[in-house]
Amino acid sequence: MDFIVVYKLITVPVVILITTYLVKKWGAFVGGIFAGLPIFSGPISFFITLEQGADFTVIASYNSLIGLIGCTTTALVYAWVAYFGAKWWFALPCSVAGYFGVGYYFHYLPQFSPVVIVLASCSFLCASLFLPRPKLENFSTTRPRWIIWVQILFGSFMVYSVTEAANLLGPQWSGNMSCFPIMIVVLAPFTHIANGVYTTIAVLRGFAAGWLGTVVFACTVMVTVEQYHISFVYILAGTLSCVSTVLYSVLLMQLGKRRNTR
Repeated sequence: MDFIVVYKLITVPVVILITTYLVKKWGAFVGGIFAGLPIFSGPISFFITLEQGADFTVIASYNSLIGLIGCTTTALVYAWVAYFGAKWWFALPCSVAGYFGVGYYFHYLPQFSPVVIVLASCSFLCASLFLPRPKLENFSTTRPRWIIWVQILFGSFMVYSVTEAANLLGPQWSGNMSCFPIMIVVLAPFTHIANGVYTTIAVLRGFAAGWLGTVVFACTVMVTVEQYHISFVYILAGTLSCVSTVLYSVLLMQLGKRRNTR
């Protein structure tokens, strides 16, 4: 567990820096796709399998699907509250409350509930369909340099806080907290401050595209980890995750171009 915390503490700044570069180079949507990939959950799942075994990983993968439904709720709540004019300091606690509300409900459903699996599998599509659709000309990617370093410090603080909270809340909420949408909480308010609500929504839309890869990764591991060697399972899950995300992202960008040319 200590190793996982260290991994998150190291990875958060790297993801923030790479996401910031991608946003400047190719736009908020592309940056969001990268941040939405299973960069945290994938390697952590691998190490959990090594330490705890395949049976534990199946349950953990299922709980990550519950967490993904919560992440979708977080993104939708933040986007719509901000879209209707609220500042980041109001939108952020509203979105986090949405995450915990969903987690509270779904953790009391039967284990491996088909409802959870179906909703998680459609979460990326629901986010893409129901997020607001701002006009392209309202996007902005320029930002003060100091914001990046504040994001890094805030991200590290969030990793530590969420980990400590998970240790205190027991096994059910521990699994839910392991899927806490740290990157949304770190990226959305600072993007909102620096670039406005429209760019923030574009980043969240990119997150949604990246979540397809997270769903594919979690489901692949859940179905195969008890039957096949760990190396094959995670190579397969990682490959399918990346391929599905790329194909879905290209499809969304093509649809966006067609919509803008009309």
